[in-house]
Amino acid sequence: MRVEIESLSFGGRGIARQDGKVLFVKGGVPKDVLDIKIVKDRGSYAEAVIEEIVVPSEERVAPPCPVFGTCGGCQHQDFSYAGQLREKENIMTDSLVRIGGFDGASVEAIYPSPREYGYRTRVQLTAWFYSGAWHVGYFQEGTHRKVAVEVCPIADLKIEEAIGRLSHVLSSIEDPGYPLDKVIISSDGSHAYIALVAKRGRASASLSSLVKHLKRFPETEIVSTVGREEIEFISDLKGIRFLASPSVFTQSNPPVNEAMIETVLEWADLSVKEAVLDLYSGTGNFSIPCARSAGRVTGVEVNKKAVGFARKNAELNGAENIEFVMMSCEEFLDRNAGGGERYDIVVLDPPREGAKAIIDPVVKLSPDKIIYISCDPATLSRDLKRFDERGYGLIKSRPFDMFPQTYHIESVSLLSRK
Repeated sequence: MRVEIESLSFGGRGIARQDGKVLFVKGGVPKDVLDIKIVKDRGSYAEAVIEEIVVPSEERVAPPCPVFGTCGGCQHQDFSYAGQLREKENIMTDSLVRIGGFDGASVEAIYPSPREYGYRTRVQLTAWFYSGAWHVGYFQEGTHRKVAVEVCPIADLKIEEAIGRLSHVLSSIEDPGYPLDKVIISSDGSHAYIALVAKRGRASASLSSLVKHLKRFPETEIVSTVGREEIEFISDLKGIRFLASPSVFTQSNPPVNEAMIETVLEWADLSVKEAVLDLYSGTGNFSIPCARSAGRVTGVEVNKKAVGFARKNAELNGAENIEFVMMSCEEFLDRNAGGGERYDIVVLDPPREGAKAIIDPVVKLSPDKIIYISCDPATLSRDLKRFDERGYGLIKSRPFDMFPQTYHIESVSLLSRK
């Protein structure tokens, strides 16, 4: 079957149409003319793979990664960066219109990453024994099959150097029962910070020999194990210092994260009389910058380790007008539903599944503004529609390209009480 790719879907597939049916083509680039094979027919749509590129798109480029197409980490290394930005912006607009019903959706131009490659400051690698040697790498997309890597072009240089050294060191371990499960690496731009994760049921001390060996090399000398005095490090975001460790979640493209923080602060337009509630607050990524202008800030986060770092970060930056509460956002809102503290602005940064469970409790707080940070246009659009039905209209959305070469789209949306 011969088709022409029209656009991209969220998820990275090319979109084509044949006899009224939508076809999602893995590896398709807009304006490609392809011969394809349908692998799954879902009725109203089908999934397909490329049999032959008949006429390549002018925006098709050569991917720099040797395992691109096999590794599930990237989907768009074969697509020009300008094209990626255009398609992501279109996906964001289409999602708000099609799912959210916002026909006049105000989607601003996507904020591009200053770096197309070498931007990731945090990666998580799986480790396994195969064919007489240990490997580190990623999973293939949508499977549990693994892909060994020695380089990762989207990773920060220090992380990429550490991956190369790790790959070499692990290949010399002959014991297939060695208790290594995962490796998490963070970078501050000057050093790589490595945390080894032991297999379930094995003590972190079981990896002490590997830790000792890795310390011999400059690329991997800052190494520890999760659960046993894991190494901590400080990074700087626009003059705000953040303490973290490799195993705690942090945004992995600092310049884009800074731009998102600046957008939240600009749209919040805080004064010293206002109170901010930051839901899913993590290590304080948005809470602590808000505390510089607001009267008081409350951050709510269920992850104990993240809350511990958030409290340290507040102290590190002298933010005395901030409190971090360790509990689920649902429980916190349920406790405050009867008329607790009032919040002028609610900032929420939920996981990929969105904020469906907390929409009604947030509305009951009656804030003046809601600022919604999202990593999934579909769940965002669904949730914004429900907020709109409950009296909070969408003012504007701004997408951010936190993860070039991938299908992921971050965004910040501003809602105001009607």
